[in-house]
Amino acid sequence: MGRRLIGLAVNLVLLVLVTFIIVRLIPGDPAAAIAGTDASQSQVDAVRAELGLDKPLPVQFGQYVLGVLHGDFGTSFHYQLPALQIVLTAAPYTIAIAFASLIVFLFFGLAIGIAVGIITRGDRHRWLDHVFNIGAGLIASIPAYVQATLLIMVFAVWLVWLPPAYSPSYGLAQSAVLPVAALSLGCIASVARITRREVAVVLEQDYMRTARGWRLPSLTLYAKHMLPNVVTTALTLSGIILTALLGSALIVESVFAWPGLGTVSVQAISEFKDYPIIRAAVFVIGTISLLFTFFIDIILGILDPRTLGDHRG
Repeated sequence: MGRRLIGLAVNLVLLVLVTFIIVRLIPGDPAAAIAGTDASQSQVDAVRAELGLDKPLPVQFGQYVLGVLHGDFGTSFHYQLPALQIVLTAAPYTIAIAFASLIVFLFFGLAIGIAVGIITRGDRHRWLDHVFNIGAGLIASIPAYVQATLLIMVFAVWLVWLPPAYSPSYGLAQSAVLPVAALSLGCIASVARITRREVAVVLEQDYMRTARGWRLPSLTLYAKHMLPNVVTTALTLSGIILTALLGSALIVESVFAWPGLGTVSVQAISEFKDYPIIRAAVFVIGTISLLFTFFIDIILGILDPRTLGDHRG
């Protein structure tokens, strides 16, 4: 436990450093963007001084770190509001679809992987195994934003079942269906493939053969003896997948005009060069990912103490 806490603290420190540096990689001058295309160089310089961008980088970094320690990421260049306030207003929308996607892909990924693993165990129904691997691999290889576009074409344009973008008139739940589906499909395929392989390995273990020899009921055999091992693997993967899923959510949100961190971040990067919002958004997303991974480690340690690797922490 102690090592996990130290690791979390180190990652948070690195996250602060990354959020400061990353905005410098964005092309363009925020002072020029705010001053406008018709502004003179002296006006641009005045805006740069007002924003504090004329100070040396070490000074800017020191001020940034002090601000972060007080929960202050600065004032948005564009909105003239605290950046963290804007980000935290949008964050629940991103968290909602990310964790809804997490539940969806874990449930369906586990269910499909376990079902295929049981049906094809011992080289049974090899055709199904081949079809499953090809289909899952194809779905997992399609980027989330492409899947989002295809889902809009099918369910919003052709079938007219769901809204193509976020709309208060449709309600939050109905508007979230397609974004959640776009984020979940690739993850379902990946989890299902890994779960199917894990099931195949577990079912060939000696203790599973012994349990089958005792002619235990199928429910007891699979739920008590097989499922705990498979769930442990799925939980381990979920922390890694959620990190990638949060990144995909930023892009998918833009496709569906979802009012979350993705939409706010894209506008901050492409239109306003709004450093405070970009830093606050990246920090919030990174912190959510780190905390989720940390709690997954704790849960895994409860399910299997060997995974902690630090019994004295």
